[in-house]
Amino acid sequence: MRAVALIASVLLAGCAANAPAPEPLRSADACKAEIDRLNAALAAEIAERQRIARAAGRREEALRRQLEAMKSIERGFLEREDRMQTETR
Repeated sequence: MRAVALIASVLLAGCAANAPAPEPLRSADACKAEIDRLNAALAAEIAERQRIARAAGRREEALRRQLEAMKSIERGFLEREDRMQTETR
């Protein structure tokens, strides 16, 4: 995100530096292509971060299920061990 902000500030600063001062409307039109490219880059960055967040959420849920399965197996072992100890007494 910092990279996108840095790119935006550099490009917009370049537009402001290259634009003639008395014609602000022309300056905005001249920078439109750069702004559109920045919007596209930002949209791509957001989409990628959302994709990564969804993938991380799916992975987290899978790991949570695996952990619960392992805990269940461990409980089974402990219960079995307790039953065996009570039978030998």
